[in-house]
Amino acid sequence: MEYIKWDNLKLDTSEIYRRIGMPDADSKRSENFKPTIEEMRVKALGLVDARCIYGYVPVEVTGPGEILIANQYPVGAAASFFEGAQEVLIAIQTIGSRLEEESMRLFQDGEMLDGMVLDGCGTVALDEALELLRGMVVKQVSDRGLQTGHNLCPGGYQIPLEAQKILFTLLDGGELGISLGETMLMSPIKSHTLVIPVGEKLTKPNLSCAITCEMCVEQQNCAHSRLKFGKPKSVKTEDQAPNI
Repeated sequence: MEYIKWDNLKLDTSEIYRRIGMPDADSKRSENFKPTIEEMRVKALGLVDARCIYGYVPVEVTGPGEILIANQYPVGAAASFFEGAQEVLIAIQTIGSRLEEESMRLFQDGEMLDGMVLDGCGTVALDEALELLRGMVVKQVSDRGLQTGHNLCPGGYQIPLEAQKILFTLLDGGELGISLGETMLMSPIKSHTLVIPVGEKLTKPNLSCAITCEMCVEQQNCAHSRLKFGKPKSVKTEDQAPNI
């Protein structure tokens, strides 16, 4: 298994606006929030500790609604996403606990706007780390002459939340300071797990390095959907390389 630390997240301002429910960063209403957005963005950059542990393990489709991971762990899943895959990228990623703790302190002190914006900055940081991870994986897999599939996160309709336990069995989340509770939720909250199918000829390939919403079942109801508020920028991996 491999370890990554992302030291150069950008925390795109327009994404922060989107994450706090204000997609039009150039509107007059949004302009009123600009000082707070920038103050909390700078604070967030000092608090974020984006790290990831990942690896590639075998996978096979064993039934209409089941896959087998690492030759021993059956997982209920939307098998069509894994057809043609020989392996999967599995990952656990976090931005650490410091931003979460500071956001909670601000809420407790009655600084509701600051707390909300800082929390939004944390979500943007996790999104950016995910996009950087995606870009790195696509390059690694493409260099091997293979295809990547979609980003699949336990808890979505493609893979149940219970799959978290298997990923934490295969990867040492504790090395990142992440614990998994009995309800399969992670702490710190600003953490995620990820599965990406990899194969020579996938039924559902996705070769994009950018994070998209198209495969999400909640895309039409999500308050933060990029389908409504504009598509994400492509990852520039050449100037945002990880420390491995």
